[in-house]
This record gives sequence, C-alpha cells and structure tokens, in this order.
Amino acid sequence: MIKLIREGSVKYPWLLKIIILLIAVTFMIGMGWFGYESSQQPNAVAIVGPYTVSLEEFRRVYTRMYRFYKDELKQELVDEKELKQQVIQSMVDKKVWLVTADEWDIGISPDTLRYEIRKRKEFQTDGTFDAGLYHRRLSANRYTPKEFEQQLTRDLQTQHAQIIVQDVATLNPSEVQEAEELAARQTAGMEDEAEKDRIRKRIRLQILFQKKQRALQAFQAAKRLTSDVEIRQEYL
Repeated sequence: MIKLIREGSVKYPWLLKIIILLIAVTFMIGMGWFGYESSQQPNAVAIVGPYTVSLEEFRRVYTRMYRFYKDELKQELVDEKELKQQVIQSMVDKKVWLVTADEWDIGISPDTLRYEIRKRKEFQTDGTFDAGLYHRRLSANRYTPKEFEQQLTRDLQTQHAQIIVQDVATLNPSEVQEAEELAARQTAGMEDEAEKDRIRKRIRLQILFQKKQRALQAFQAAKRLTSDVEIRQEYL
C-alpha cells in the first residue's frame, strides 16, 4: 500500500494531497471537533456554559453530604443514587447562577473578598483572624487558598445575582391585604399595640420572603432551560 502511494505520488502529485485531506477529515469527524472538545474536559461531570463541575469537586461535595446524612441526620440507609442526583443538580444550578452573574457583569473586589474571609468565625482565634488557622482549616478540607478564594468569589457573585432577582419581588395590594387579615385574626383580643404591630410586620415579612423564594426558583428554572447544560451521568 505504501509502495503504491509513493509511486502514485510521483505520477500524480495531487493524489497524496487528497489522501492526506481524507485522513484529516475522517479524524475530525470521528474524534475531532466532538472528541477534541470532550478531551479538553475529561473529568467534567457537568458542563454549564463556560463552567464545569469537575469530578474532584463533585466527589468532595457528595462526600460531605453523605457524611451529613449519616453523621448528623443519623440515617442508616442513604440512597446513594438519589443523593448523587441531588448533589449534581444543585451544583449545576450554582453554575447557572454564575452564568447569570457574568451576564450581569457582577464582580467581587479583592477588598470585599478579604473582608468576607477575615470575618468568618471558623478562621478566627479569640475574635481575630488567624492566618495559620485559615491554612490549616483549608488543608483539612483539601482546599488550597487559591481554590477556596476562587470558590468564595463565585459564591459571592451568586449571592449578588440572587439578591437582584429577589429584590424585584414586592407585595402587591392583594398580598398586603392578605397579610393584614391574617394579622387581624392572630391579634384578635390583644391589647398590646406594640406586640400587634410586631406580629403584623412579621407576617408581612413572611409572605414577602415566600414570594422572593418563588421568584428565585422561577428565575433559576427558566435560566436553566435557556442555558447550555450537559450532565455526564457516566461519571456519577
């Protein structure tokens, strides 16, 4: 075969070019653009736009949740398959919020990041930030400072995006009326006006909170439908 190709390339120089082109096209179709794209993210459990959920990241969160069910909730039997699905769905939703934060150009300044780290009690000794404790805590949880700070930055971006969505939700007149009627029933016969006012405010805040949560869930569901999401079940 090689001999024929060599002889043919002398008599017909365009022949070798055609053969090489065919091999290249075959490679691109068989392994190329699709295979190359996958090979760039071989350990990605999920891909959401420009973001990925790595296998290591997934296992870390899954292990933490599994231990929570076993140690904190004292569940003897944990449905591992169902728990894996819950974990990956939750992680995908976080990436969807990151996509939203990018679209809205939400950034976190170095000063804000530093403040958020230093105020955390798990990194403090006698109420003061302890750099040594900070590094030990991260090491115990298999985080490097860079990884943790990147994750915290993303968490803060997500929180800011969610706050923007929640702030859109306000009580309409019928919901205000509903809150007033509920408060009236609960405070019937009560003489302490200050306590009655506190109850009215608490009920209004409860109804508003529920509406904000519904807005958050509705936005998240809609955003997920319009986002480029791929979950690789074979890695779970």
